[in-house]
Amino acid sequence: MAKSNESEGVLRNHLAAGTQVKGDIITQGDIRIDGKVDGSITSKGKLVVGNTGEIEGDIKCITANISGIIRGVLHVSEMLKVQATGKLSGEVTYGKLTVEAGAELEGNYTISGKVKDISTSGQQQKRTSEKTA
Repeated sequence: MAKSNESEGVLRNHLAAGTQVKGDIITQGDIRIDGKVDGSITSKGKLVVGNTGEIEGDIKCITANISGIIRGVLHVSEMLKVQATGKLSGEVTYGKLTVEAGAELEGNYTISGKVKDISTSGQQQKRTSEKTA
């Protein structure tokens, strides 16, 4: 017997193919887009853009799996997967990135996360104490 979404504690939303939304979408759970969205999407879960899905706007989510088209600003805090049919255009920030052969990427891509402070002072001290011939 299949578990219901409520018993799992996971909210799942679906925008079907042929459906268009103009405006912002905010969800506490996962969302799948097979239609068209002209506006921002904020999800505290996973975003899936199917082959027929198209989004133009700002997107924030935890993980994303892209098979359709995205134009705009995309911020994925963890894993971003772009399938062979996926097309991304814009400014993209991600934690980890997987791209299948055939995917189309255009724009600026930035890895998010903690930046380690690399100190060269220790190396400089070693160099100054070394003797040269």
